[in-house]
Amino acid sequence: MADIEQPAFLAIGESLQHQDASQTTDIVDENEMAPANPFEALQARLQDDPHDVIAWQDLVNFAEDSGDFKLINEAYSSLLKVYPNTIQAQIAYMRHSQRAYPIGKPKLVDQDVIPTPQTLFSQWLKQSPDVELWKLYLEYVRSSQASSRDVVKKAYEFALRFVGQEREAGDIWKDYIEYIKDDPTSNERESQEKMDLLRSVYRRAVQIPIDNLEQIWREWDSFENGLNKLTAKKFLADVSPDYMTARMKKTELAEHHKRIGLFHPPVYDHKAPIELPIPPVLRSEERALLANWRKYLEFEESNPLGIEEKSMLAARIMAVYRKGVIKMRFYPEIWYLAYLWAQSMGKGDDAHTFLKNGLDANSTSFLLNFAYSELHEQSILNLQATANADPKKIEEKKAEGHEIYKKFVANLKIELDRLEELHIAEGGNPVSQQSGQTQNQGPVVPAQNVIELEDDITQKENEFYGIVDPAAAEAKERELERERENERREAILVAKRVELGQVNIAWMRYAKRVGQSAGLRNVFKEIRADKWVCWQVFESAALLEHQISPTADVAAKIFELGLRFFSSDVDYVVRYLNFLINKCDEANARALFERIVVSMEAEKARPIWQRWLSYQMSIADLPTLQKLDKRIADTYPKDRAMKLFAQRYLYLGIEVVAPPSGIDAIASHDLQTPLKIPSVVAPPHPTPVQAPLTSQQPPNVSNGSHVYPSYNPPPTIAPSNPAFANARPPPAARMASPLQPPKRPLPEPDALSSQKRARRSPPPPAPPQRRQQPPPPSRRWGSPQRDDRRRGRSPDRNMSPPALAWFISQLPNPRAYDGPVFNIDEFLKIISNVAVPPPSVPHDRIRSRSPPPPARNSRYMTGGEEFDTDMRIARGPPDYGPYQGPGPRPRRY
Repeated sequence: MADIEQPAFLAIGESLQHQDASQTTDIVDENEMAPANPFEALQARLQDDPHDVIAWQDLVNFAEDSGDFKLINEAYSSLLKVYPNTIQAQIAYMRHSQRAYPIGKPKLVDQDVIPTPQTLFSQWLKQSPDVELWKLYLEYVRSSQASSRDVVKKAYEFALRFVGQEREAGDIWKDYIEYIKDDPTSNERESQEKMDLLRSVYRRAVQIPIDNLEQIWREWDSFENGLNKLTAKKFLADVSPDYMTARMKKTELAEHHKRIGLFHPPVYDHKAPIELPIPPVLRSEERALLANWRKYLEFEESNPLGIEEKSMLAARIMAVYRKGVIKMRFYPEIWYLAYLWAQSMGKGDDAHTFLKNGLDANSTSFLLNFAYSELHEQSILNLQATANADPKKIEEKKAEGHEIYKKFVANLKIELDRLEELHIAEGGNPVSQQSGQTQNQGPVVPAQNVIELEDDITQKENEFYGIVDPAAAEAKERELERERENERREAILVAKRVELGQVNIAWMRYAKRVGQSAGLRNVFKEIRADKWVCWQVFESAALLEHQISPTADVAAKIFELGLRFFSSDVDYVVRYLNFLINKCDEANARALFERIVVSMEAEKARPIWQRWLSYQMSIADLPTLQKLDKRIADTYPKDRAMKLFAQRYLYLGIEVVAPPSGIDAIASHDLQTPLKIPSVVAPPHPTPVQAPLTSQQPPNVSNGSHVYPSYNPPPTIAPSNPAFANARPPPAARMASPLQPPKRPLPEPDALSSQKRARRSPPPPAPPQRRQQPPPPSRRWGSPQRDDRRRGRSPDRNMSPPALAWFISQLPNPRAYDGPVFNIDEFLKIISNVAVPPPSVPHDRIRSRSPPPPARNSRYMTGGEEFDTDMRIARGPPDYGPYQGPGPRPRRY
């Protein structure tokens, strides 16, 4: 990568120096070995990495500095093929074209060297939502000598129809108004037409949240009042609500533009860097940008301006989506949203264009490829529904659908091959089926990475005496890090291999829909020969064949064919076993079971044993089940007999390797294992149940598989991290301390009613509890209610009054609240800082207040004596007598 990042001329110079330094006597063709010029070197670099932004900038700068129109044309045309509608590149390219073909002057180059401005405008204008390109177009039309005033007006109307709704289009509206004002008139009829046109333009402009909205409104106000103040009031009042809406939404629109990066205009200097989109890696800021774009698109689709004309609203939203796919070119979600909107508006051609251009930018996008395939398949159905449809054309359409999947699969395999080469180069094992014979040979360690360690005797002595060799420890750490990295890369390859299998499955389903069994078999024959095929493809092909012909044995033959490649994959074997069991083919299912469990490790084959046990529980008699139990116990001697017995009665959750939560009443009822509440009923954060402090721990439950208690008491678990040794548990999980006395209980409802309005005396203090007394265990749901009186509890239990309890029961669940959430800390902070004015009191009722307390380190006089506030002088007892008014009596503080 270092060689790629350095400038091209440095790489060329180093290669020349290397050739001069080497004393070779071979005769070499000078034309063949001559280094390419920097422009060709940059082109070769971009051919390897089309999204190298730095290389594109260097290529454009080199063409600009050369002044050669041919290089300029080649650089910008290549750039716009990879990044279409890049406004900075389009404007720079257009200015070079205008310089090559000046208006009213002879052209400087031939037309085949660089396109004419008319050619470029015809290619770009209707697809570009950028206002700057349309400004350049209007400037070119106005400067043309052949353009009449009517032609210029039509050009302005043409531009406003496409970009007039943009916030940056205020300059175009202002220039159009000024151009109409300068239009000469020769009679009263032309003056009236000019006034009507000007009023119409003003009326349209003030309803759009453009940047200079207030300025255009003031100009219209002056224009109407200058003509007639009576009619001005009527015209302005009709549009005033729309103007106020546009003015209010302008601020909201500016906030959206600021979040998505549309608030600053790009620099259009020929030396300024071109802003090109970069493929994302889904960092936090990129996710936030995508979320902001979604909010902005939803905001525009909600029609915040209340535009009643559908064509005008559609033009505005279309421009927004075109901006989105330019700025967010490598985000498939934006392309798909644009496609959905175009489909909903009945714009089939635009929907097709969005998907096609989105696939050009994101060739490995599953979302866009599947959507494009469905759109193409719908076109086949529409063609078949037409009268007198050509069968040959229909077959061509079906073949085009296959080509869509072939191209998608080829792009995914290119990425997989590249990742596997990198993985093998780093010392990892191959993942593809082509190298399946070497998958179990272990990692290939390069010779230079092998580190000589001490002999076994010295190493064992060092481990016994705790002697650590820093070099050996560092080498071991590097080896572990390398193994972890290899495992991570291998997991990525396996995941991408399964993703490729998903595409192949979708391809086979498409072939079945358009070609029935013959089409399905042809596609499966092509897919199964690929080295990246996964077991899901074989299962899907078998099930599709079983749906076409349930009585045939084609599905079982496909499963057997897949078993040649994936006999060591437990998931595939369990799926095959399920297929035979559901087909009621007991003989083949038993043969498959016996064949696999013999050749597979016992622990790895545990799901297969469980599935077979579940099947035998449904069809076998009791002696057969007991024999199977004995066989399982011999295979897994470390498992407890209780566990093996409970597995026979377990229902669900045993058909796959990672089972869901099954039904195991033995574990949940007899072994006191907590029940797993379904997610629909269980709260998101349930309060933990306080277990009794006993020496025996309750049985654990993990993903539906219960771990039954051992006969030996569990060891004491110490925290692995010393930092967590003294950590306090969360408040919800802490149990009540037995050393704290209980709070005063409230009386029963009958006692409360008998006391009437009499004032209650405080109850006697609670009797002291014994130290180290554990809290009472919680009652299990469904168990009989305990009698608190037998436990010596007070009859006055801690409960709320009936009225309050009824009111609380009528309140909705707090988790059902979906309104705004306030920040309590900020709310209290605001309240504490509010300056509340004192209440207004009549003057005759105002009582003299005490003076404020003196500041520290100050001296004041009291009764003719001077006191220092730092001296801790005890104040006298407070005076609770009646107020005597002002007089010789000393003032109370």
